[in-house]
Amino acid sequence: MKFLGICKTIVLTALLSSIAALPAVAQSLTTIYAGGNSQNGNIFDITPTTNLTIDHFDINFENTRSTGLDATVEVYWRNGTSSGAENNPAGWTLLGTTSITGNPLGTPTPVAIGGLSMSAGQTYGIYIRLVEIERYLAYTDGGPTTFSNADLSLTTHAGIANGESVFAGSSFYPRQWNGTVYYTKAQTQTCASEGYTGTKLTWCQNICEKGYTGATLDTWIHRWINRYRDLPYCAAEDEEEPPQGQPPA
Repeated sequence: MKFLGICKTIVLTALLSSIAALPAVAQSLTTIYAGGNSQNGNIFDITPTTNLTIDHFDINFENTRSTGLDATVEVYWRNGTSSGAENNPAGWTLLGTTSITGNPLGTPTPVAIGGLSMSAGQTYGIYIRLVEIERYLAYTDGGPTTFSNADLSLTTHAGIANGESVFAGSSFYPRQWNGTVYYTKAQTQTCASEGYTGTKLTWCQNICEKGYTGATLDTWIHRWINRYRDLPYCAAEDEEEPPQGQPPA
């Protein structure tokens, strides 16, 4: 009787055709920390291969040239490449502002600015700058260079000097940004990731991932319960026990 009650509950298509999300996993991509040159800011492009969110950055602070270690950092972003947009404020959006204390040259200095969601296949321009005139980001001459992993690629572009306004400074091309991008991508729970194989994998996919509805979905649910006497992962979380002393609905 319990399984008949479960069947009535889990035939709701919205519950059975949805794929549950696993906890997100934070990852990173590092360019280089070789230094060799410096200026107030640096521009580069990011193109993700999967949907992800930028969490924060590390930069290479030029402590030997800067007049102090404390600095204000701004991060701007735009849809599309930063190339050709160095001195054009149109399309740029301020992502955030924070204060830092620079670490020694050649070591990461954290910049707690993030929350930028990126879509797979879309290119985004990033501009990181130190607001104070006499504070400097270390970067490396040459490029453009593309650094990549399975989730994203980062293409270096130019160094930027502070001008009268944020997008009015001189640009120096090509320059390679020194730093690390930290990001989070959502992992998807699937029948395969749950370890199902053979017939169990096929039936789970029919219930949870094929988008079947109505009588077709109900048929696969009954087959699953009759054989395995439980529920596939996408329906198990939605099962509710009836109150004590009351029969199932």
